[in-house]
Amino acid sequence: MSARRKQWILRHPAPPEFQLESAYGPVLTHLLYQRNLRDSEALEHFFHASYPLGLHDPFLLKGMTEATERIAYAMTHGEPMAIYGDFDTDGVTAVTLLIQALTTMGANIQPYIPHRHREGYGLNTAAIDHLIANGVRLLITVDCGITNRAEVAYANERQLDVIVTDHHRPPPELPAALAVINPKQPGCPYPYKQLVGVGIAFKLVQALHRKGFQPPRARELLDVVALGTVADMGPLDGENRVLVKAGLEALKQTERPGLLALMKAASLKPEAVNSTAIGFMLGPRLNAIGRLDDAAYAYDLLLATSLEVANELAMQLNRANQERQRLTTEMQATALAQAEAEGKHEDRIVILANNNYPSGIVGLVASKLVEQWGRPVVLIAQEDEISRGSARSIEGFNIHQALEGCHDLFTRFGGHSMAAGFTLPTDHVPAFSTRLLGIAQQQLTDAMLQPSLLIDLEVDWQHITWSLLEDMRQLEPFGQGNHQPLLMSCGVTASQIKRLAKRTASQNVFAQTGWCIASSCGLWSGPPGTSITPSSSHRCCLCPGRSYMGQ
Repeated sequence: MSARRKQWILRHPAPPEFQLESAYGPVLTHLLYQRNLRDSEALEHFFHASYPLGLHDPFLLKGMTEATERIAYAMTHGEPMAIYGDFDTDGVTAVTLLIQALTTMGANIQPYIPHRHREGYGLNTAAIDHLIANGVRLLITVDCGITNRAEVAYANERQLDVIVTDHHRPPPELPAALAVINPKQPGCPYPYKQLVGVGIAFKLVQALHRKGFQPPRARELLDVVALGTVADMGPLDGENRVLVKAGLEALKQTERPGLLALMKAASLKPEAVNSTAIGFMLGPRLNAIGRLDDAAYAYDLLLATSLEVANELAMQLNRANQERQRLTTEMQATALAQAEAEGKHEDRIVILANNNYPSGIVGLVASKLVEQWGRPVVLIAQEDEISRGSARSIEGFNIHQALEGCHDLFTRFGGHSMAAGFTLPTDHVPAFSTRLLGIAQQQLTDAMLQPSLLIDLEVDWQHITWSLLEDMRQLEPFGQGNHQPLLMSCGVTASQIKRLAKRTASQNVFAQTGWCIASSCGLWSGPPGTSITPSSSHRCCLCPGRSYMGQ
């Protein structure tokens, strides 16, 4: 949605007393205040907490003691174990991390990543039977399992021990697993609640190290921690910030063939990797293969030992991502036409069901339509008997909580306040639509449906300098929970507007402002009209380390 159609809201500036006490520049002081970094302890942790000193004790996680004792027993007795993950980037990186780490520690272990279309999200009894038939005695879930009470009970009946590690919102009654590790579960004293699946997997490795097992070097694991955390939109504050900062440094120096191949496929140099590159270049390629085919290919890429094999897999992921982009564009057009035809585009919550929606991309398209319409969107890929849906929301409307009001209609559901997914019998779709529309009618106010643009600070044009940009870089990495600053200058008139000149493979000519090709941040640090050749070392001012050679 264009910024012109949004209500511009200027955030509250820092009060005078906070400004007087601040040791930072005026703009940075305001930005820190708006991020609730308002005391010396919070500021010290934000700017100076580093790996590993900035991490919490893994044994503060409820269930960690029981989990590590059982895993240690399995490793010392050679018991076969399995890691069961999700098919998105967070799940795949978490499986990768634990297979890599526990194999190094001497475990007898195998991966299991369910197929999105054949099996769906979370544990399933057929997979449990398959693993038992393969001799597995201990099953560890990552990024899933917290809602699988029936499946865990089934595993218990079959004498298969289950350890659940998950970060999604727990249901009122937890599965009866041998151990449940989730910082959001009741009674968990862990001080940071926003770890994603791969972050919790990393804490498990930390705890096993404390028990005397020797994992790989941290930098050999932190690269996938950064990938999964950013791709899953984990907030980049607290412990996540520490892990991602260290993980970005690991990514820039990675020797992992799969990541080197993936960067090559994305035309991205290792030294240019930042959170934006993960979110828009690497993460989508890892996610796409699981949306359209089998996420096991992404796992195979991350643990490939040969650059030749890795390059082949990376190109396969690249092709899947291109196909995902094509299908997303087509499905968005279909959904827009359907909404107009059915008169639903102005409903308080837009609910669309269609037999032609590809189930793997309904969440992506829902996100785009939320941006376009400024209201929650639910898209349902209908099949003859079972339908799968994804919901995306707006600030102030907890979509997970709204779906709880329809829980009796679902086969399963889960998610967060802003995004959720569900499976339900197709004949329940009409009742679901009616009930959710009723909930939205009661809870969604007109004010919530007014799209807004939150502006951090009004700044005089003359104060927007390279020095200011250097100050703002101290806030990186940017992402969920630590947004890129948005500043506003009033009374500015554009004296001339130039478009990018025609560029070839060997040259890019930038106009007055210039554009960042890779992330479209809108600024470039070279002088006006400068020609850039592949040998240049110019950098975008908001994307540090990224050069421009036709990416």
